[in-house]
Amino acid sequence: MIQKSEIYDVCVVGSGSAGGVVAMQLAEKGASVVVLEAGKWVDPAKDFYSHTMPYELPKNGRGWDPRKHLTVDRTKEPFTKAGEYQRFDHFLTKAVGGKSLLWAGLSWRNSTFDFATWPVSYEQLSPYYDRMERLMGVTGNYDHHPNVPDGVFQKPLPWLCAAHQIKKGCDKLDPKKFRMITARKALLTERHESKRPVCHYCGHCMRGCDVDAKYTSANTAMPRALKTGKCKLILYANAAEVMMSKDGKTATGVRYFDARTRKSYEVKAKKIVLACGPIESARLLLLSKSAHFPNGLANSSGLVGKNLITHTTSGAQGYLKQLNNAPVFNDDGTESSHAYIASFYWEKPHPNFPKGYHIIVDSGSRVSTSNPSFGQNVPGFGLDFKRRVRERAPSLISMYSQNGMIASPERYMELDPTVKDIYGLAVPKVHFSLTTEDRAIFKDATEKISEIIEASGGVITNTNPQPGVDSVHWVGTCKMGNDAKTSVLTPYLQSHDVKNLFVADGSGFIDYSEKNPTLTVMALASRCADFVYEELRRA
Repeated sequence: MIQKSEIYDVCVVGSGSAGGVVAMQLAEKGASVVVLEAGKWVDPAKDFYSHTMPYELPKNGRGWDPRKHLTVDRTKEPFTKAGEYQRFDHFLTKAVGGKSLLWAGLSWRNSTFDFATWPVSYEQLSPYYDRMERLMGVTGNYDHHPNVPDGVFQKPLPWLCAAHQIKKGCDKLDPKKFRMITARKALLTERHESKRPVCHYCGHCMRGCDVDAKYTSANTAMPRALKTGKCKLILYANAAEVMMSKDGKTATGVRYFDARTRKSYEVKAKKIVLACGPIESARLLLLSKSAHFPNGLANSSGLVGKNLITHTTSGAQGYLKQLNNAPVFNDDGTESSHAYIASFYWEKPHPNFPKGYHIIVDSGSRVSTSNPSFGQNVPGFGLDFKRRVRERAPSLISMYSQNGMIASPERYMELDPTVKDIYGLAVPKVHFSLTTEDRAIFKDATEKISEIIEASGGVITNTNPQPGVDSVHWVGTCKMGNDAKTSVLTPYLQSHDVKNLFVADGSGFIDYSEKNPTLTVMALASRCADFVYEELRRA
């Protein structure tokens, strides 16, 4: 069924970090835009649990996931796994704003060194970083670090008590190598043109910010797009196919299923921009087979779904002796720490792995409440045991790394040949294995974290036995490049094969620095939106 006879200038699939920016920019410039969102509008006051305390929940919140109702039901929309390492997830949120509803807000710029293998330079992307930081409102300190470029910042987040103790350990080991910097986060510490409120440090950013101090596509970009009157938002629209002209040269629209009725509809547009997330955008291209593209749309290179990348993690936990039995008070701040140890392999890469890692310093009462099993490492029994647990709680420290990654032929996604979702569509099958380089960076990061904790007067009680795999940082399934034979997208995120088709999320990444992807995703999407508008204007 055709949704309506109108042919929009642009159809954007997905309303998350990338889709929201594309829709906003194009609508504000006067283009007619339709956005297909697979989920609903979320009400922060009802759907987020930012201020729900553990004692208000069954079993004091043990085993409770405050985000479960905002993620897809995997009994209806599964994904499958393959490869030698399967301790990973494919975190998927279907709602206006997508994963931006539940991110920590970390907003790092890639540096000149991080773009070394990319067809886009830091100088080209820097104005778009500026634009996105102004849009979101990013807090940060001007650290002047060569590999962590400064940006457009609101006043910085204060360090937690334990971070100052860790800095003493870093300075004791090597202050130049283990340089601590302040987190950059897309939440407000000052008044902002968006009129969102200033953060009050409840410490639960990844549950969803119920006061909207943290930037999301749903509280800023999408409302601005809709305010123009040029943007139509269709909810519960699960994209199933990018439709093509008979000659196979032009994308004409998108077919989708209504999640409430499972009926099929179509929308038509002059330009199609996919922003579903790297695994889902690649899946949609592979589902869109035709006589002209028997291996999936825009896949003449055979690389759609390949080059899958994410971050791995290392970590160690313990306590700082000098903070043992300190007064208990809430200094949690925002979620995911205010202090970072910047990567120290940017100038001279380690011989055993090509990318670096940064180290997050986490402490405060959140560490004890999120991991009550820390008491297993405390000696004693009865009242004596309880006393010791109370004494140790303020001194707990958790440090973990975010490790960069390069592509491997062992990591990719494809369509599962047998498993279907509730719409009858093949689900993504994710192949993942750890390389020698991944295991080497995990080992090195674990060793360095342990050294820093001990140099800071800490006692290590636990180290992570194997790498963690980040379930929300997937990128790279439609890598960008200048050669159509070795890449899927141009540096403007335009398909080499189908000129009016774009993939504006993190699918175009070439490799991964240690830095969180969202700010770079949004900057690339903003640049893509400018390119799309110029094409519309010239047509």
